Amino acid sequence: MNDIVLSIKNLTAGYGGKAVVSQASFGLDRGEIIVVVGESGSGKSTLLKAILPLEDYGVAMSGGEIIFKNKPLSGMTAAEKNRLNGRQIGMVFQDPKASFNPVRTFRKQFIEALKSHGRYERELFEEQVLELFRKLKLLDGERILDSCPYEMSGGMNQRIAIALAILLEPVLLLADEPTSALDVTAQEQVMEELLRIREYYHTSMIIVTHNIGVAARLADKVGVMHRGKIVEFGAAGEVLEHPRNSYTKRLLDAVPQAGNMAEKREIKAACYLLELKQVGKSYLKRRNSFSALSQVDLLLKPGEILGIVGESGSGKSTLLKQVAGLKKPSEGRIVLHGKDITQKRTNMDFRRMQMIFQNAYDSFNPKLKIRHSIAETLKNLGGMKDRKEVDARIDSLMERVGLEPYLADRYPAELSGGQCQRAAIARAISVNPEVLLCDEITSALDVSVQADIVKLIVELANESGMAIIFVSHDIVLVSNICGSIMVMREGRCIEAGEAKEVITNPKEDYTKRLLASARAE
Repeated sequence: MNDIVLSIKNLTAGYGGKAVVSQASFGLDRGEIIVVVGESGSGKSTLLKAILPLEDYGVAMSGGEIIFKNKPLSGMTAAEKNRLNGRQIGMVFQDPKASFNPVRTFRKQFIEALKSHGRYERELFEEQVLELFRKLKLLDGERILDSCPYEMSGGMNQRIAIALAILLEPVLLLADEPTSALDVTAQEQVMEELLRIREYYHTSMIIVTHNIGVAARLADKVGVMHRGKIVEFGAAGEVLEHPRNSYTKRLLDAVPQAGNMAEKREIKAACYLLELKQVGKSYLKRRNSFSALSQVDLLLKPGEILGIVGESGSGKSTLLKQVAGLKKPSEGRIVLHGKDITQKRTNMDFRRMQMIFQNAYDSFNPKLKIRHSIAETLKNLGGMKDRKEVDARIDSLMERVGLEPYLADRYPAELSGGQCQRAAIARAISVNPEVLLCDEITSALDVSVQADIVKLIVELANESGMAIIFVSHDIVLVSNICGSIMVMREGRCIEAGEAKEVITNPKEDYTKRLLASARAE
């Protein structure tokens, strides 16, 4: 019996005649998991799209072959390829929100998916789905089926998307960055689910990720991609522990290490730059009051880097939005330079505090070039009017964040994720803020780009005395760069202190679980 599910031989593929993947070759056995790692733009996602034969992707093979269950994909008719999708080859996407209609129940969407593939049997449907949920440890299956995606966390939506893909019993499951935007505990749940699927169904998988911890946890074999080529391939332990290729070594060196803890800097300041006093935020949800943030205190000195960690829904981003002035607190006070800015802020107050968002692309107007967006900030908050002076300042900012000035004349979509995030940093520091607010700014970036962004943030704090609040779900990354850490859970600060003390001697069980999940990667 032949156990080879997929064989890729000298594959060259790309878009519009331009090769993005070049001369890729490997084989995948029944029940095997291959994880492909590499930087953004290395060709990882294009490799997956070449395997899944969807016309919408626009990926064209210009060389080599892909053989699925002893049949070459290139020789199949359109009807034969369509029959493969879902039933033979399943796909899990990076953003689970894009996989579902947010306001329709999972029950309706599961039924639609089964009907579209001719697999729906009304009498067996609920029993079939609930049995799958039990195997994957998705508890309270009936409640899940009658819920809508908007009522679930990102981690739960991703786990349900995986369950839907497996419901069609594919032989091969492709997953494109399935854990990239999830906190460490949600990542662990998704990884456990994928391993259970392999255990129960012997499903073969190819998983693309920039997270080396995910590769170490899941992979039987690891492929490392760089500039469209697979530069290293082999058993996971061999590749990750004894890399031969220089690029693989650089990639592994960029991974944050639990032992590399930042020292708390001694900052001599007569008073605090920023103070939060018993800050809380409540929302009305179905006529009931819901507390997203409760009685949070915070003290920040000039030049200090404070890290805030916690799971999705813990209140981290809500807190940052209160500080930035994007939302007004329901209770408590926010004090900047001794002045209460809780309810009303001047242009100078907004200039003193700038925010960098998780999704750099969404933070820019897609119809405006980067130069135009930065110029607006300089004019509106910096008071700069002279065109030549503004352009010279933008060129200087681009160089400061490690970008060539000509990139300012491109649209956001024409930049890579790392370039776009650097441009967002350039805009935020353009008016010389005293407090920089960073909301999950590295969560969607590969480890090498993440290392560069983090290095830049630390340099800004050291050079300018700028205070930084760095929000992340990655407690190891935070401990590497922040002198102080605040741990949040269910809208409350449950532990805070010097990074070294919180990491080496956590007092709360929740903090211990966060650390255990991070180290398990």
